[in-house]
Amino acid sequence: ESEQADAAYHTENATITAAETGLTKINLSAYEITKLVQISKSVQQMALDVFENWLTDMLAKKIAKLISDTIIKGTGTDQGTGIEKANTWGATNSVTVGKTAALTNQNVLDLIALLPGGYDAGAQFLFTDFMPLQDKSKNDLVRIEGGNYYIYGYPVLIDERIGDHEAYLADLSTVIGNMPEDVTITSTFDVKTNAFLFLGCAMFDCKPSQADAVRKLVKASA
Repeated sequence: ESEQADAAYHTENATITAAETGLTKINLSAYEITKLVQISKSVQQMALDVFENWLTDMLAKKIAKLISDTIIKGTGTDQGTGIEKANTWGATNSVTVGKTAALTNQNVLDLIALLPGGYDAGAQFLFTDFMPLQDKSKNDLVRIEGGNYYIYGYPVLIDERIGDHEAYLADLSTVIGNMPEDVTITSTFDVKTNAFLFLGCAMFDCKPSQADAVRKLVKASA
């Protein structure tokens, strides 16, 4: 769904003209994500069912990790497009902290101010290093409830895939994904190596549908 026409006042008994519902066309492919593990026959013969269950779970988690990475940092070339590529970053959609400057509470407020209000309800912070800004004598930047973190009321996803001194404020529901099937695990015996092969595979693509739903904070490198 693209940006919609605003509501309007209506004169009693007058005919109401329907506003066109705007739709944005998103073309998605399905790129293969795989991980292959080789287990020797001797080890496989000793392996318990618990081990094979662990191996299957590990393959699925590794694939899920790459999918998460794609949603954030995907280049769009032979893989999905992540929120990093939602915009060409500049003064209208990002906040830059000077190379020799320290991140401040005002930088966070400036970042929030750049996000259009329509995305406010679904927005989340993705970041690594806002916590040192908390100063109860000056601000109430961070709130912790039941193990969940909030920055000025916005839920927080702390993710190691976010670069140092970077942050995103984004409505992730605007990232459209295509995963036509669940992660599948296939096993086979390879006579050339006398070993069992376990292949985890998934197909996935994604793309931000609304560029203005993503805002970024970054530390200048020069």
